[in-house]
Amino acid sequence: MPGYEMFEYQLVLAVPESLKEKVRRVRSQFAEICKVPPASGSVILPLVKFRQRALLEERLRFSLGEMITGWCPFLVQLKDFEAQPTHSIFIPVANKNLIRQHINDLKTIQHLLRPDKEHAAFFSPEHRLYLATKLNHGAFEKGWKEYSHRQFTAQFIADACLLLKRKDPTLPWQIARRFEMRNLPVGIKQGTLFQ
Repeated sequence: MPGYEMFEYQLVLAVPESLKEKVRRVRSQFAEICKVPPASGSVILPLVKFRQRALLEERLRFSLGEMITGWCPFLVQLKDFEAQPTHSIFIPVANKNLIRQHINDLKTIQHLLRPDKEHAAFFSPEHRLYLATKLNHGAFEKGWKEYSHRQFTAQFIADACLLLKRKDPTLPWQIARRFEMRNLPVGIKQGTLFQ
C-alpha cells in the first residue's frame, strides 16, 4: 500500500570530499599492502540508523530539521588507527563528546525513528571511519602490524548532516535531505501579551 512502504534510513555527519578522498587513498594503500580487495563502503560517520514508513518521512524531516538547525557546527578530529581485534581496522574520532551529545538529542525523538516497538533505532556507539572490515586472521595480523605504528591526522568542521535512504538493503544509499547546523534557537514559543 502506498505510504506504508518501509524504508531504511541513516543520519550521518556530512564529511567533506577532500577527507573522503584522503581516506580512500589510505584504504587503497592498505589493500595493496595486505593483498585484500579495497573497502567499498562509503566514508561516513553515522549517528543513527533506523527503519520507517514512507508516510512519516515528511514529519521525520521536519523534526530532524528543527533539531539540527539548533546545533552549533563543531570540529571533528580524527587521529591514528585502532582495531577491533581479529577483523577491523579504523580511524577513530578523537573528540567524541559533542557527537555523543547530538546522539542524546536524537534519542528525544526516537518515537519517529522506528515504525513500531520491535524495530528500535540503532544509535551508533562508536565514531570511526573504517579502513577495512571483515578481514581474515592473516590479513588482520599483517595490516595491524603495519598500521598500529602509523600516524594519521585529519579534521573538519561538521556543519551539516545527511539523511540517507534506501528501500532495499541491496541498493545504494541515496541522499534524502541535507540539514545545515546553524546554531539557531529552536522550539521557542512566543509569550502571550496578557494573561
